[in-house]
Amino acid sequence: MNAHRPTLLVVAWLGTLVLSRLPQIVLRKFLAIDPSAWIIWLWIFVGAALVAFTFFWTTIKPLRGYFLILTAIWVTAEILTLLTTKNALWLRWFGSDKPWVVSFFGERLTVILLALILAALLLALGQKHQDFFLIIGELNAPVEGLQRPGTNKPIRWTVVGPIVAVGLTTLFGIALVILNPPEGATLVKIIPLVPAILLFAVMNAFGEELAYRAAPLSQLWTVVGKRQAIWMTAVWFGLGHYYGGIPSGLPGAVFSTLIAVLFGKAMLETKGIAMPVFIHLWGDVLIYTVLAMAP
Repeated sequence: MNAHRPTLLVVAWLGTLVLSRLPQIVLRKFLAIDPSAWIIWLWIFVGAALVAFTFFWTTIKPLRGYFLILTAIWVTAEILTLLTTKNALWLRWFGSDKPWVVSFFGERLTVILLALILAALLLALGQKHQDFFLIIGELNAPVEGLQRPGTNKPIRWTVVGPIVAVGLTTLFGIALVILNPPEGATLVKIIPLVPAILLFAVMNAFGEELAYRAAPLSQLWTVVGKRQAIWMTAVWFGLGHYYGGIPSGLPGAVFSTLIAVLFGKAMLETKGIAMPVFIHLWGDVLIYTVLAMAP
């Protein structure tokens, strides 16, 4: 066992939490301070400080890439937001005054751009595409910790993946119907939008899995181990859904964290992006169907 692993774990967890939405949540909920206008500068300062520490504190040097990627995610996302919401040309193409299909395509396009920029950064840092799981992976890989009853044979992701996707989508769909019962006439209007909804779900699932899962996991799992890396990135992802997620608030953060644990496990065990994207996209299909039905 690495003698420095406890230190790496503590620093990695602290860095994960400070570079998450947790500071924003604490400031709003407990101090009645809205840091929205300057929170990005806090992340930049903390991220730069953490990266700088890795040059002077050799024990935490293996975490340099992880802190760099987390900081890059926030900075890149902020830049993309400014280039889209404040850009006249972008608004002319994808503004909120456009049909839902057009404006929502623009929103999902920013997720893809974020993912591609992070992939380019990882390649520039000397990573290979398989290092950050940008391959299909071994879909028939065994699910660690699961075996067929009464045997020593493992259960594989080609079995578990579709079952989990159907189960989660069904439960999520029931919850959405209860919260927002659809009308028959509205459902009929959705039919022509089904191809667009599927496209948006694929775009979002691929973009989020590459940007928010593959990029940070690739820099972390070999340093702190699979289990810790999965939980760190899952908590970070879940906290990101506290504001603006579907669902949002504490339920949204908890739900997103648990789902992210599943996605991270699928990614690390199959060594690829295809399985988590497959499981992820069906929940997005339901969410985007609801959004498409909104006035």
